[in-house]
Formats: sequence, structure tokens, C-alpha cells
Amino acid sequence: MVDFESKTILIVEDDDMNFIYLKQIFKILKFEFDRVKTGIDAIEKCKNNKYDAIMMDIQLPGINGYETTRAIRVFDKVTPIIAQTASKNQEEADEAYLSGCNKMLVKPFKIDDLKNVFSKIF
Repeated sequence: MVDFESKTILIVEDDDMNFIYLKQIFKILKFEFDRVKTGIDAIEKCKNNKYDAIMMDIQLPGINGYETTRAIRVFDKVTPIIAQTASKNQEEADEAYLSGCNKMLVKPFKIDDLKNVFSKIF
């Protein structure tokens, strides 16, 4: 069993309702977390902080999750990035992986889906 308690996650999510859902899950799992609403803020946060993983929304205002992931990968090639999207489109999944995401979750997902992904990356 993975010890989630010692992990710090950056949540990149512009939608408040989606964030509330993630916040509840992360509290249950005892994750520490920060949240940003834009790709630009995510890049700055990652430059100035160390995270165990990043939850990357694909549809963001300004630069999208693909562009944000590519920008983060310029200076951080190792932190796992999990794309989160409402689309089940294979092209979107392919683009997420090509951008540098390690895993992908399709919204809405359950706590067990999230635990399964994190168990694979930690």
C-alpha cells in the first residue's frame, strides 16, 4: 500500500466544482496540495516548489494543459503529471502523452481510479 500522506500534489484546475471534488478526495487520502487556476500560474508554481505529482486539467483559460505540460517539462522532466479531462477522445489522450503527461484520468473519475493511478506512479 502506498503512503499517500507524505505526498504533495499541485492541482491545476480552473473549475471550482471540479476542484472541490478533488479537494475532498485528497483530504480523504491525506495528500497535501496546492491549487492554481491557469497554466501560467502552474508553470510559476512548479518553478518555485517541489511537488510529488501534478494533476493537470487539459481545458484551461489562456494556455491549455498540453502547452502547460510542455513548458513544465522544459525544466522538470521527472515529476509525474496526470492529465484530467472530460473527453474520451483518443486524439486528446495521445496529445496528453505526447505533451509529457504520464497518466490520464477521464472525468468524472472515482476515488479508486485516482488511487490506482497514484499507486502506479509512487
